[in-house]
Amino acid sequence: MAKHSRLQAFLLTALLTSVFPAQALLGEPTPLLTPYSATYHLVKGGLAAEVERHLERSSESRWQLHDSARVLFFSLEETAVVDFDGKNIKPVKYRYRQNPGTSKDQTIRYNWKKKQATFDLDDGQRRAELEPDTFDKLSYQLQLRLDLLAGRLQQPRTYKLVDRGRHKQYRVEKVGEEILTLGRRQMQTVKLRQTSAGKDRETFIWVAPDLEYLIIKMEQDDGDERIEMQLKPDSLKIGA
Repeated sequence: MAKHSRLQAFLLTALLTSVFPAQALLGEPTPLLTPYSATYHLVKGGLAAEVERHLERSSESRWQLHDSARVLFFSLEETAVVDFDGKNIKPVKYRYRQNPGTSKDQTIRYNWKKKQATFDLDDGQRRAELEPDTFDKLSYQLQLRLDLLAGRLQQPRTYKLVDRGRHKQYRVEKVGEEILTLGRRQMQTVKLRQTSAGKDRETFIWVAPDLEYLIIKMEQDDGDERIEMQLKPDSLKIGA
């Protein structure tokens, strides 16, 4: 179950925006979120799998981000429903399911008026107080992408999360720039380091400024196991 938990933590969401130069020249608002679908190749130990990712718009301000993956007989799905006001993300609901097993399953419902999050878990229900700008594992990454676009990550930034009735924090910082090969194309990327208080595990994320900070590659190594995920370039579909 510990390995499944590490896989869940690693499956971060590739976040994409589309900026249209013609709109910028005309002074028209540039959309920061665009529906898309993409596939990532995942290698975990000696196993390989594909991660499918979809960002969809369900109403003027509401969006849904969905991840799914399968490794042999193990599968998982994550979904985050959020409201987007043009600048910031406010989570509405988060759902995680894995098969086989239910010990990691959870649903989070956010009540911002009462400043409370409700967690439906396999062993019952829990509640936690909500502070402003609190996220789950998926919605946090939507906000991270917006912060990169807005230039708010020049210094290390800390994100508040809730998970299984508990509060946690992710610290994200830029550690350099690297050129990665994506298909036949070499791409300039910014390398990020994500850490969590009280844990030795580091997650490295490569994002492409030329693709509006689309996640190109991710790596995690906790000493016992290495996990790597990279975008399959021909899989990206904007507006899907």
